[in-house]
Amino acid sequence: LDIHSELGKGTCLTIKVPLTLAILPTLMIALGTRTFALPLSNVNEIFELTSRKTNMIDGQLTVMVRDKAVPIFYLSKWLLKAGDKPKYGEGKGQVIIVSLANKMVGLVTDHVVGQEEVVIKPLGAMLQGLPGLAGSTITGDGGIALILDVQSLLKARARKGY
Repeated sequence: LDIHSELGKGTCLTIKVPLTLAILPTLMIALGTRTFALPLSNVNEIFELTSRKTNMIDGQLTVMVRDKAVPIFYLSKWLLKAGDKPKYGEGKGQVIIVSLANKMVGLVTDHVVGQEEVVIKPLGAMLQGLPGLAGSTITGDGGIALILDVQSLLKARARKGY
């Protein structure tokens, strides 16, 4: 913002905005009281999770999707602090099936808020380089949401054995 003013002549306001903004279609999700954005390009489908739909295969919780066992992971275990509680317990919530290359994975969240196009903001110096985070955004209601990088999040958690 540039303001140029001359007495008796008037004031000129110049607003400079970037020519391109990175706008990303996302699926906004809620975990406890926190909101996250998941790139819509990774999302295949969403459904309600019930205990009877899950199975344990080789120590991994899975859900059957079109006759395929898809591993599922609770995002609240990865993204919430120990003091933050997910809205629902194990066996409840909504499953978001995401595809990465040729694999499908289910991510369990408390609630799907809806679809929203967001402007990507870079992460601050303290958060840069954290696996699983692609940036941040300001939501339609004025809150802040972290944008998830599903591929790096899964890769980081696989190394830790989750």
